[in-house]
Amino acid sequence: MKTKVRKIGNSFGIIIGRKILDQVAVDKEVSLTVEDSKIIIEAVKSNNPREHWEEMLLKANSLEDKELLEDFENEFDKSEWTW
Repeated sequence: MKTKVRKIGNSFGIIIGRKILDQVAVDKEVSLTVEDSKIIIEAVKSNNPREHWEEMLLKANSLEDKELLEDFENEFDKSEWTW
């Protein structure tokens, strides 16, 4: 794809078509680097460490082995926690 560099305020920008952005899963943020006189544009993964937790927890809850966490109980849990 060929595009023009455009002046935007004191900076410059380019228009990248939706088709190209979809191919690399760009959502809202990209990372720019320069390597060997080339501008590399990479999609930035979400910085939300809890992204997709709800789906994972719902999936984990559907496991038939409900005794999965029983082995993790310790003395602190028994004596220090107040319920």
